[in-house]
Amino acid sequence: MSVTKTKFELDSFQQESIDYIKDSKSIIVSAPTGAGKTVIAKEAIRIALDEGKKVFYTAPLKALINQKFLEFGQEFGEENVGILTGDTSKNRDAKVIVLTTEIYRNMLYETTFGSIDDYLDDLRFIIFDEFHYLGDESRGTVWEESVIYSPKTVNIVALSATINNPEEIRDWISDVHSECALVKTDYRPVPLHHFYFKEEQLLPLITPNKKLNPKLKERNDNRFGKKNKFGRGGGNFAKDSAPEKVVLELAKKEMLPAIYFVFSRKGCDKYARQCETLNLLNEAELKEVNKLVDEKSKSHSFIANYQHLDLVRKGIASHHSGLLPAVKLLIEELFAKGLIKVVFSTETLAAGINMPAKTTIISSIEKRGDHGFRELKASEFLQMSGRAGRRGMDDLGYVITVKSQNQTAADAASLAVAKAEDIESNFKASYEMVLNLLMNHDLKEVKELIFKSFGHSLVLRDLKPLSKEKSNLENKLFDLQTPLCPGEIGDLQHYKSLQEKLDDTRRKKKKFEESMSPEVTDMEELLEILTLEAQNYPCNGCPKQKPCSKQMSTVKRFRKKVKELGFTIKEREETYWHDFEKIVELLKDKKYLDENNKPTDLGKMCAAIRSENSFYIIELVTSKLVKVINAVEFACLLAAVVVESRSRDNASLRAKAEFYELFDQLKVIARNVVKTQRNYKVIKPVEVNMNVASVVSKWMECLDWDQLMSENNSDDGDALKALRRTVDICKQVSKLDFIDPKVKSLAEEAVSVIEKEPVLEVTNT
Repeated sequence: MSVTKTKFELDSFQQESIDYIKDSKSIIVSAPTGAGKTVIAKEAIRIALDEGKKVFYTAPLKALINQKFLEFGQEFGEENVGILTGDTSKNRDAKVIVLTTEIYRNMLYETTFGSIDDYLDDLRFIIFDEFHYLGDESRGTVWEESVIYSPKTVNIVALSATINNPEEIRDWISDVHSECALVKTDYRPVPLHHFYFKEEQLLPLITPNKKLNPKLKERNDNRFGKKNKFGRGGGNFAKDSAPEKVVLELAKKEMLPAIYFVFSRKGCDKYARQCETLNLLNEAELKEVNKLVDEKSKSHSFIANYQHLDLVRKGIASHHSGLLPAVKLLIEELFAKGLIKVVFSTETLAAGINMPAKTTIISSIEKRGDHGFRELKASEFLQMSGRAGRRGMDDLGYVITVKSQNQTAADAASLAVAKAEDIESNFKASYEMVLNLLMNHDLKEVKELIFKSFGHSLVLRDLKPLSKEKSNLENKLFDLQTPLCPGEIGDLQHYKSLQEKLDDTRRKKKKFEESMSPEVTDMEELLEILTLEAQNYPCNGCPKQKPCSKQMSTVKRFRKKVKELGFTIKEREETYWHDFEKIVELLKDKKYLDENNKPTDLGKMCAAIRSENSFYIIELVTSKLVKVINAVEFACLLAAVVVESRSRDNASLRAKAEFYELFDQLKVIARNVVKTQRNYKVIKPVEVNMNVASVVSKWMECLDWDQLMSENNSDDGDALKALRRTVDICKQVSKLDFIDPKVKSLAEEAVSVIEKEPVLEVTNT
């Protein structure tokens, strides 16, 4: 067997991982960013190729997918490597396929789970890079499903940044898929040193024993590790910590190249522009940059027209999702060659893209979340920090936290020494999941699959205290069954019942005596019988009556508590299943499922749509509305449904007036979907984003890209994402088996008009 070729001797965790792979065991590797996990993936690929088998490599980001496609092609031969994303399909019959995790999950939907169809035949390994996405709020379900549905003959290689609970994930994979080994390390080949920048000075942040540097302690620090509460406006740098001052100081200390993390796209551009007075390139580097930029500009007008190209020629760049791919790739290539000395980036570069730097700079330890500003999570801080230090080039990596408003050095130090958070499950049932599972399984089988989710395993973990409490009470109840009777065993409850009957009979006898009723004789006879029975009962006169009564009360209380705990445990155990059942009920009511819980033609179409709310989309494309519109209007409607609104950033976008009536009709469909979902307590997003229609309609009117952007005043990346999402959903609709031919034609026409550069993605751009 071939041996993986590396520039370095394998670290112990790499060798241990490779040994498990050779032993045909699934593994999860938890190691710091930059530790060298890709070496493990490459060895799995090499083993598969040597055996004539297939290997799939999945990752969450298209940028990372494209990068690995090119990297693996260079190492293993272009003929052996293919790529599959929502936009690109190339060499799909190759032995090594690089693909998004969603594409892999969708392949598994089309098989009988646990088996292998023709395309998955001879699959040896499934490699999940960035496996900590398992805990991602919006996409984590895909990773869980991919593990659950993967054939047990396929070994899993899960590569993750440092996480705090890898043992739980290992145990889960072992339970639902196959025996899984854990390789865990905190080792970094290039150690990190943390600094804090304030008052134009660069000072060590923590001492060797991981305490706050005493020189950085401030009066309002209560104690190291106690967090301040942040207000709005966080992330603004202090005047003495302006980005140009930070970069200049690093240049003087030869600590470049650097990635400067800023948590907004506008912030990245703003910070980069503030450094325009700096020139970080020497004469030879400038010549090389100009040559490469000029070459790329000839084939990509988008590069020639890039508004910050002057900064690139000074060794300064901004990198975020608002850029066109050609520009992003240029910046990445220049950075990899050491020709960009500082890149201001959002967290994109923390997610596995290979752009090594000597230093990472974190502009603030707070960022905007869904509910205002929040402090960075330890895992986010670790992920960004891990980009510092280039193996084979640097002896040390440097992490610099810049003083900003509403934070202290103590806050930064606390993050620098914190452990990553546990990965939690975000497993959610979706319309497409429900329909695809019911295509080949009955409800009982589906329930078993749902119970295999990581989310369910965490529910069982959290229920352990309640289960233990219930078990303890049941044991105590068992012990309390032993009677306290000194002699013949009696039933105190029955004896008390006799006493109650006696009391009741005496009251009735008294009433009959007062009324001179002849029935008094019957009462006297009954009273005599009951009195005799009570006197002869074992509990009569027993000295243990009081403790026995207390025992009975305890038993009654315990039984009630056991019943309540049992109900709570069952309800929580079936949380995910109840969510699944709600969607089933909705789909049956709307005729997407038949009486046997099998997808109808409507259901089969819904199952084929990959979106956050496929039910909403099918309700739209099967409505009367789409029968009387043209391709531009059709594309605008679908865009309004699938493109998330970014109202803060694109407030200037407005749909054409002639679309207003069309969108009023869409809102009727949306309201009906919302009402239906509310009736069944199903929570799925229902978007009506009118603003995106401006971008879609104008692009379909054959405007060139520069004119489109000047008229819409939005980021290139936002417009591009909106158009690509629109193309993607139109393609999905055009391929539906039971769709109306008119709708199919509209979808195909929309794709043909929209899909031109830069919307038409070219992998090797």
